[in-house]
Amino acid sequence: MRKLHRRCVRKPVFRTLAGSVVVCDPELARRVLVDADGHLDHVPAFWRPGGAPLPPPACAALNRWVHARLAAEDPDAAAEVAVEAVAASRGDLHRACLHAVTAANRRPLGLDRDDDLGRTVTRFLDDVFHGMMTGSHRHPDKATFLELAGRAGEALARGAAPGFPDVAPEVRGEVYLRAVTAFVGASAAALTWSICVRQSTDLVDARRPADPVDGAPPEHVALETLRLWPPAWQHRRSVLRDHRVGPLKALRGDEVVVPVHAMQRHPRYWPDAHVFDPGRWSRSPGRPDAFMPFAVGPGACVGAGFEVRWLGAVAKHLAARPPLALARRSAEPCVTAIFSAPEHVIGEGD
Repeated sequence: MRKLHRRCVRKPVFRTLAGSVVVCDPELARRVLVDADGHLDHVPAFWRPGGAPLPPPACAALNRWVHARLAAEDPDAAAEVAVEAVAASRGDLHRACLHAVTAANRRPLGLDRDDDLGRTVTRFLDDVFHGMMTGSHRHPDKATFLELAGRAGEALARGAAPGFPDVAPEVRGEVYLRAVTAFVGASAAALTWSICVRQSTDLVDARRPADPVDGAPPEHVALETLRLWPPAWQHRRSVLRDHRVGPLKALRGDEVVVPVHAMQRHPRYWPDAHVFDPGRWSRSPGRPDAFMPFAVGPGACVGAGFEVRWLGAVAKHLAARPPLALARRSAEPCVTAIFSAPEHVIGEGD
């Protein structure tokens, strides 16, 4: 990621050896992701059971379901549940945050209605998703995943998740578990960063400002955390039709990549780009074009508004309680499809 950042600083648009077209210019990146002419495939990975994209009506229905379930929730109450759940945990921080965010989303996911579905999701987080999130397992256990997808499908047939869209029975359980990752994955990663930012004396690839930040509005702490450590550290789109991207030609089968982690640390767009400074959000009206942790356009995160309010509430509840006993176990972040904090253990001091 550091190498990618250095290259983005030197050149706003370039092609990688693998054929991807990388766009680091904010204005061009927004035009690419909005994709007014329909050049790109915007179906996210979690709506691709078996690697095949669901039909557009099914994707739209799933996005509406996620949005509706989140809209019915109180982000402050959900944040309090998540923070208290992590504070009561011991052991691996990533695992604790996955389970804490799931506990905060029990009702939207239907876990309060069906105990077997709850046990299935717990096993999915522990045996499949945790390894995918941290990179501890290069490939998930496909047999375990299919078993859990089958059990989730049976629970859905019993009406465990209210309003869950009508998708083909053979992929219903897999789609639901992918929906779990949509609810839990990025939020759990953001929670790990929020905890580490508050408690670590040495931030990962960032510096603290000279002035204290304890009095910063919680939402500004959340925005600055998302700027420096966005869980979705890059936005990738497959090219459906040949077209130009700035000075380059993107060909069908290529990928267009917006490396949001690099763009949100670019010194051309951010003064003191590597300083964790929540105060910058008070000094600058609106959100800069170079800030797009949730993407824009048809593939943008449907829960973006909820996520910012939730993460601001997380910052508020973390600030209101004593620091967690936390010990770092690795120096580098966990970088997979999700960008998460270095390994930590809860229950041990630094």
